[in-house]
Amino acid sequence: MHPANSVSRAYAWAQTVLLCLFAAAVIFGGGVPLFTSVLARDVGLALCAVGLTLMAFAFVPLREVIQIAPEPKAGAHLVTTGIYRWLRHPIYTAIVLIVIGLVLRKPGLWLAIAAAVVIAFLFVKTRFEERLLETHYPEYSEYRKRSWGLIPGLR
Repeated sequence: MHPANSVSRAYAWAQTVLLCLFAAAVIFGGGVPLFTSVLARDVGLALCAVGLTLMAFAFVPLREVIQIAPEPKAGAHLVTTGIYRWLRHPIYTAIVLIVIGLVLRKPGLWLAIAAAVVIAFLFVKTRFEERLLETHYPEYSEYRKRSWGLIPGLR
């Protein structure tokens, strides 16, 4: 097995575990809220809705090339259409929006810590994935120059 492939699989497992732990924190987090605000709950709901919508728009153009591991599938092509025209990692962006939205909806300390870990992990995974994509797809560096990364507005 190629070393990048085993690291890629480790990233996929780590993401799965972190998102499951985050879900557990949402479900069982309890405790004293860090703050209470109707506005924060409403903003959180809106961020979750935007995140879910963005994720739906991100899945459609990927079709057969979608996977959790950052290494491109054998025989896959670089997707630069649909939402990918503007965002290189819209699924990760959607996860960030949903995670932040859930923290605003249920603002507990453990959930905030879990959210920070998930978001930090996605930034690290994105950097690894972009190195693999640049190696695999010659056109990726040009695509990278004209599209946003994990955060809209930032290249």
